[in-house]
Amino acid sequence: MSIEPLRQFFSARVYAVVGASQDPTKYGNKVLKWYLSHGLPATGINPREVVIYGVQSLSSVSALLNQSGAESISVSVITPPRISEKLLSEINGLGEKVNGIWFQPGSFDDATLEAARDGLNVIAGGRCVLVEGEDGLRAAAKL
Repeated sequence: MSIEPLRQFFSARVYAVVGASQDPTKYGNKVLKWYLSHGLPATGINPREVVIYGVQSLSSVSALLNQSGAESISVSVITPPRISEKLLSEINGLGEKVNGIWFQPGSFDDATLEAARDGLNVIAGGRCVLVEGEDGLRAAAKL
């Protein structure tokens, strides 16, 4: 598997975890915790805007970009495929500010991937940040 998509993904300034959860048994919680434990500026995206690990989540990826003022963002997605596909219209509207989108296992279907691959750096197909994230951080010289 190519390391280049990981390098590009981890060259972002800010990270969003769509589907972040307060429940430590859910992957939306584990993935956000992974980013924070690696010292990365990550924010959960959750429509209820809850606080997770002391970080206020936001309702959208756009809100995170507006709040942080970052020129680049990468997005980890841990939502059901129908929600993930709806997310793409927001992400596609952000243009070149999006370094990549990482669909965690179970968060996509064929239609979602087809829509995402139109102009985005996409990581999917069973690849998980909890498994390959450190390889990506090394490739982007962040570890």
